[in-house]
Amino acid sequence: MKHLFFFLVLFTNSLFFGQDIDELNVIEIPESYADRKGEPITVKKDSLYIFRTPNIYLVNAKSFLAIKNVYLSTLEQDKMTESLIEKYSETLGRNIELERLLKINFKTSDSLDLEVYKRMQTTLSNTERALDFTLSSLEKASNSLEIVEKNAKRQRRKSTFEKILFAIGGVGIGVLVGVSL
Repeated sequence: MKHLFFFLVLFTNSLFFGQDIDELNVIEIPESYADRKGEPITVKKDSLYIFRTPNIYLVNAKSFLAIKNVYLSTLEQDKMTESLIEKYSETLGRNIELERLLKINFKTSDSLDLEVYKRMQTTLSNTERALDFTLSSLEKASNSLEIVEKNAKRQRRKSTFEKILFAIGGVGIGVLVGVSL
């Protein structure tokens, strides 16, 4: 009985002292508000709110503007960082393309250098053969000159000997002619 009386008193008090939620014009904040993006709901003075979200943060207008300015500056920095990354990516792409072209140029240059090297080797071997031929020709010419010099010396000796013989013969004939007369 005591329990029934207690329940009756409690029920009566709630009817007399309790106010109807519909009469008070209560604003309900749904649970989906926690995932909402954009500016928060502005709370008005002397209004009642029912929050269905797990957590809610209340800040005054000055704090909200400060947080908003920090957020906007962060967005600007993100855009600047994004722009820097984009420009870096473009530069990196250009550098990779230039490196590829440089490798192609090096391969072309290497093949040209190889071709020049082969031609230089051919020219060098031809020059060596020409020098060998020139040296052998010079050696033959030198031998020929020695032979010519020997012949020239022999001819001079021979002509000197002949002159001496003619002179001796001339003197001998002169003596014979002189004696016979």
